[in-house]
Formats: sequence, C-alpha cells, structure tokens
Amino acid sequence: MIKPNTSKGHRQKTGELLVDEGLVNPADIKQVLAIQEQGRASLARSKNRLFGMILCDLNLITPIDNYCVLEKHGKLITLEDFLIQKKLVSSFLVEKIQARSIELNIPFMSLLLEDGIIPKTLLQQIVFDLFHIPFRSISNIVFSKHSRTELCFVINKIQAREHKVIPLILKGNTLLCGIADPQKLSFIRELNNQFPQYRFKTMFISFSGFTWFYKMLYEEAWAPEKPREKLVDLSLLLKFCVTIADPVNERKAVLAFYKRYEQVRSLVGYAAQGDRKKMFQTFVAEYHGKIRQKYHCRSIEFSLKKEKNHLRIMAFPKDQVE
Repeated sequence: MIKPNTSKGHRQKTGELLVDEGLVNPADIKQVLAIQEQGRASLARSKNRLFGMILCDLNLITPIDNYCVLEKHGKLITLEDFLIQKKLVSSFLVEKIQARSIELNIPFMSLLLEDGIIPKTLLQQIVFDLFHIPFRSISNIVFSKHSRTELCFVINKIQAREHKVIPLILKGNTLLCGIADPQKLSFIRELNNQFPQYRFKTMFISFSGFTWFYKMLYEEAWAPEKPREKLVDLSLLLKFCVTIADPVNERKAVLAFYKRYEQVRSLVGYAAQGDRKKMFQTFVAEYHGKIRQKYHCRSIEFSLKKEKNHLRIMAFPKDQVE
C-alpha cells in the first residue's frame, strides 16, 4: 500500500499567482485584502467572497483570467468540489452524476437541474460565487439570422458540440456566448486569443437551452452521440480529491476515493489485486488519525499523484486548529 505524502511545500495564494502571471500588481492585492477584512468585520456580510471574485468586481481581472490561472495551478474550486465541501451533495452522489454526465454527454451542471438535486436559484448563486458568471435562461435571446455567418465562423458546430459553448448575440464587437459546462471556460480564452477583434462575454446556460439554440444557429437538430465505450482520461481522474473529517462515518466518501484509486492503478499499469475495500478503509482511517494528531487539523484532503510509474496517495491537512 502506498503511504500518504503530506509535504506539498509552499502553496501559493491566489493573489501571488495572479501577480506572477502579470494580471495584477501587489497594490491590487492589498486592496482586495482590505476589502476582505472589511467584509469579515461587517455584520451585514454573511459570507467571505473568494479573492478572485473581488478582483473581478473591481474590473482588475476577468472571470476567464481567474478561472484559467486557478486551473493552471491546481487551485480551482470546481462545482463538484464546492457541493461536497458544503455538504450540499454527497461525494457518492457526485460520483454517480459524473458517471451519468460522461455516459450521456450532458454537463454535470445540467444534470443537477434535470434530476432536481439542486434548486435552480441556489445553483445560480453557487456558480456566480465560484466563477463570477451569471446563469441565465436564453428563452429571451432574440436570434438574428443576419449574424449567423459571423457567429458560425467564430464557433463552428463541431466546436460547439465539443465544448458545449455557443455564440448567442453579436452586438458591435461584443460577442455573448452561452456555456453549458463550467469546465469548458478555458475555451473562451482560446477564442480571445484567436479573435482579438471581439470582446467575449459569457453566461451559463442549461443544456436544454444550449441544444435549442444549437438547432436555430446551425440549422440542424442536436443529435446525441451514439453510446460508445469512452476512454477514461487519466488527467481527469488525477484531479479528483476528497476531503474527509471522519472516515468511519464518511464511508461512502472513502469508497468513492477507493474506486478512483483502483481506476488510476489500472490505467498506470498495475495488476488487479481483487477487492481491497476493507484494507483501503483501514489504511485511510489509520493515516487519517495520524495526520490529524500530528497537524492538529479537523479534516484531511486526499488525492492521487502519478510520479513516473508510481502512484501515490497524497494527504493534505485542512482546517488546522490554531
């Protein structure tokens, strides 16, 4: 069994990363820290805003800038992560929805709505808090046939299908795009680089809204892909992490992590060794206790890391008690 590695070194803060990327300067960071401090001191504020979101409020960076930097440096809080951290959805259910999302080729976010897992108003608030991008209905969008050629030139139907991103309105040099999957926000950065003459604005839309507009714009109905065996993306599997406070009472979370561990082992090339659920649960519980005792923390974030031909279980203390 692989031992956890708790040495992650210095974890750069969001502000430091944005400065390193040349998007803001140290004075901007001080301004945001002051705003955060005011927010914590104010009784009127019920929650702390994410650092990058305040920078977006100040128009110092764009939501796409923030997303791409956090994604690049592995600090992005995904919708799935947030739902688990806030205990809005169990990690077990998140895994099930993710599997259906891959099978049906429908974004995770839309399945949350279709299955009634999260109320629409709550989901709208969550994605805005995470990405500073509104989630809106496109039923009021008026499609202009005169702009069809230009819209299709910027995002063709193959790209729209792949990224679940669709151009909605072109007004002057501003192009509004609808995105059905938050994980595809980096595609907007690619469009920015490819078409600097446009100013891209974004909003999240439901998958049903996406397919409705797709039919109008590209003049063909959305046809779901035929079911096929999908290749598992190792890089996506390695992004999975789970935060566990009590491995005994959070058995489903431990088993979800075990499932991901075995998937990655198989892809890396390790031979199958049968069902080791109980051994894995014991392993997690044992090291969970040791790490909590050593680092005086309330919970542990577990993840996987591939180093050459080795697979390591990473464990990072969270919510440390001063």
